[in-house]
Amino acid sequence: MEHLVFDLALVFGVAALTSVAFRKLGQPSILGYLLAGLVVGPYIPIPIFADTQRIAALSELGVILVMFGVGLEFSLRKLLRVLPLAGFTGAVQVAGLGLLGFGFAQALGMSQLDGLFLGSCIAISSTMVVAKAFDEHPPDGRVRELVLGVLVVQDLAAIVLVAVLTGVAAGAGLSPESLGQTLGNLAVLLVLMVVAGLMVVPRFVRLLARFNNTEVLLVGVTAICFCLASLAEHLGYSVALGAFLAGTLVAEAGKTHDIEELVHPVRDLFAAVFFVSIGMTVDPVVALDHLGLAVGVSLVVIAGQFLVVSVAGILSGNGVLRSVTAGLALGQIGEFAFIIAGIGSAAGIVGDFLQPVVVTVAVITAFTSPQLIRLSQRIASRVEHSLPRPVQTFASLCESWFAALRRASPTPTNRSHLRNSTLVLTIDTAAIALLWALLSRWRGELLDVLQGWGLDASPAMAVIIIGGVLLTLPIFVVLLRSARRAGQLLSERVIPRAGEGVDLGHAPRRAFVVTLQIMVVTIASTPIMVTMASLEILRISLVGLVVVAGLLVVYLWRSANELQGHVRAGATALGDLLKKQMTEEQAPEVTPGKLLPGLGSIRSLVIEEHSRANGRTLGELDLRAITGATVLAVVRAQSTHAMPNAQDRLEVGDTVALTGSQQAVEAAIEFLSRSA
Repeated sequence: MEHLVFDLALVFGVAALTSVAFRKLGQPSILGYLLAGLVVGPYIPIPIFADTQRIAALSELGVILVMFGVGLEFSLRKLLRVLPLAGFTGAVQVAGLGLLGFGFAQALGMSQLDGLFLGSCIAISSTMVVAKAFDEHPPDGRVRELVLGVLVVQDLAAIVLVAVLTGVAAGAGLSPESLGQTLGNLAVLLVLMVVAGLMVVPRFVRLLARFNNTEVLLVGVTAICFCLASLAEHLGYSVALGAFLAGTLVAEAGKTHDIEELVHPVRDLFAAVFFVSIGMTVDPVVALDHLGLAVGVSLVVIAGQFLVVSVAGILSGNGVLRSVTAGLALGQIGEFAFIIAGIGSAAGIVGDFLQPVVVTVAVITAFTSPQLIRLSQRIASRVEHSLPRPVQTFASLCESWFAALRRASPTPTNRSHLRNSTLVLTIDTAAIALLWALLSRWRGELLDVLQGWGLDASPAMAVIIIGGVLLTLPIFVVLLRSARRAGQLLSERVIPRAGEGVDLGHAPRRAFVVTLQIMVVTIASTPIMVTMASLEILRISLVGLVVVAGLLVVYLWRSANELQGHVRAGATALGDLLKKQMTEEQAPEVTPGKLLPGLGSIRSLVIEEHSRANGRTLGELDLRAITGATVLAVVRAQSTHAMPNAQDRLEVGDTVALTGSQQAVEAAIEFLSRSA
């Protein structure tokens, strides 16, 4: 007992000093805790040493309480609320960063398991770092909503990753059969624990709350947390999974705020021990030896998050500004990376370099993230200006389409057809994944047969792969057609087809359909890629995916150019009508919805003398980068400028026609109406 007290005195004493120092420097406390671990650990010759095994045992309490806190903040209602906004972006972010990490590791000659754990580590961002950076540099409310939505999706993915990797560490392997069994067992466990827990835990927590005694409530919910963590560990899963489930079940009692206030100090206390224990495992010499690798991984994290989140965010209708800002804000790794690296290191199935590299990457990205968030407005503006005009117009209108789609109410026929298309997509995806899983399962037997026919190992493997591609191709074509059909059904909710005459909504509808088709194919590709990876042909499958993605991008580019022409023609017609309103008493009524279907909310305003826009060019105002709205036309008594460029200057009396999502247009009107 005396030794334990001494160890805790060292850990908390040094952690207090280092965390205060980092707070003074404006950095997260987690960096101070990691440094404290180095100080009291066995690798630095400072005469202050804590027992590594005892602190590691206590750090398990930190893992449990941190995951319990994550579960308290997570709920099915919250997940359903953020999925329409951030579901696609979050899913693509996790899959994209995981593949980038895996590919980076393979390119450096690492083992498959090293790549799997490294990819999993960099796929999850740090909620703590993001929250602190947002406190210091508060973003737009919609940016915060998108980033926090992606973090919720990441939390859900992280729980699945922790469970799967725990099974892999226990010797389950990476074959489709093993992964399928692991995920199946996990699904059964989750269903049983959630169903049983929902009948017991919320009622028990409400019973505890009736005593109006904080001690009783704290002890009770802590007991639930540790009981479920112990049960999960007994069943062969991580304690993190049980603690997370405990948090979600306790949250259903409706007393989340009160419980968070009680658990928060205890969680922070043992979370500090957890991060100190991580620092104690890092040998600075090993970390320096792998500093180049850590810097490379950091660049993959920062650049990968920026590119993947930005593209996925724009495709899912979040606009350039929000998407780029979210990509910059999420450019770090955090708490889950330490848990995942610890699983691999404890089982001895990954290289000794992984944990030091993960800690170094966490330190580097924790420093860079606040700086990138601070510069996000400027970076987003430069990104927006560097995009081709058709892409700028597409990004702005895509935001309005998804906003309208979230508000639209489908007809019973449309809903039924969409349900059928979704079912076909699911079956096609499962069929392709199953086909490659079977090829992986029977690869050895097929190789023996082909080699018995006189083929060497490499040609025989090529025959298996070519056969799989030929069998997959017809199903994949059907999947593409089903994705297009689903896109058409969704797009018609936003841009209905004209009953008679010229279909003025064809161009925007086509662009929206291609966008939705790309999104569906991207989501469907994830389970297919996982099964292909087990056949050790991930590089070939990545090439195939890039080819398909390239064809869809070319299709989208053509649609965006067609959309640009449609918008320009409509802007000219709208400008002429607005000009007639300015000069004629009996001018025809402007009906933008019929004139320019699919162009979102269209509003106009007159530039006043006191307006900040008076005398400034559109480039100086940077309207689209700041608000997301597009200027369709600038109308004067003498002239009309349809789709004006950055050099066009606004003057008193100009009528400016704007388009975009309702929120973007309202923000643009408010921005242009401000006094100089």
